[in-house]
Amino acid sequence: MSLRSLAVHRPVLTAIGCALLQFALTIAILEIGMHYVPHEAFGKVKLVAFASTILLPLWLTHALGLWRSIGLGLEGLKPSFFFIGLLVCVPNLVQGLDLHARDSVAGESLMQFVNAFGEELLFRGVIFALLARLVPWQALLLNGVLFGAMHLIHGVMDGDWAAATHQVLVTTAGGLLFVSIRQRTGSLWCAIVLHMLVNLSIIFSGLQGEAATTMAENVGIAIELAIAAWVAITASRNVFPAGLASPADQPA
Repeated sequence: MSLRSLAVHRPVLTAIGCALLQFALTIAILEIGMHYVPHEAFGKVKLVAFASTILLPLWLTHALGLWRSIGLGLEGLKPSFFFIGLLVCVPNLVQGLDLHARDSVAGESLMQFVNAFGEELLFRGVIFALLARLVPWQALLLNGVLFGAMHLIHGVMDGDWAAATHQVLVTTAGGLLFVSIRQRTGSLWCAIVLHMLVNLSIIFSGLQGEAATTMAENVGIAIELAIAAWVAITASRNVFPAGLASPADQPA
């Protein structure tokens, strides 16, 4: 069975396989770097692992014939729902911005855009397109869970499973928000930009103290879950999102 045929007939299995492939590739790159690359050059290994989060999703998009389905075009764009997603940034900004949290605001913004592009291309591009024919709440939930589970990589690499589990829960909620924005706006770009802005609001947050940071995180998660729940409840059942083509409709 070809990859494109597998995507059509076993979309859930294919989606899980795509996430596992990126998970395994990232760990393999980091493990090889730890064992065979001098410590002072490990930064370059991280760059290779970072690059893989863009290159692999691009290859998967091509291999599965999903170029017209991942949402990089602007046709059918409905951007209004994007602004609802921005509510998640508010708790991080109630005490203002700390623009000195990083050496360069522009450099950090570029890094977060590239990071968001790679993660969103895989999860709200490739995996979203694969799962789009499921009942909407199932597609949204599985997408968010797969995104969260990807962050178990921190437990594998650092051995701190308590922190990794917390990261999984937080990023699962974030994944549910991003896939909800992707579903409602019809655009991968909206999910990418929102992902970038949420990360930047955390990095440059002016919040002081662990209690304030924890409160902001909890409020943010509540907002993310509320938006995702509303989208899941109100989405039409078994309706393929507008402008999204089935893998079966792609040229061989």
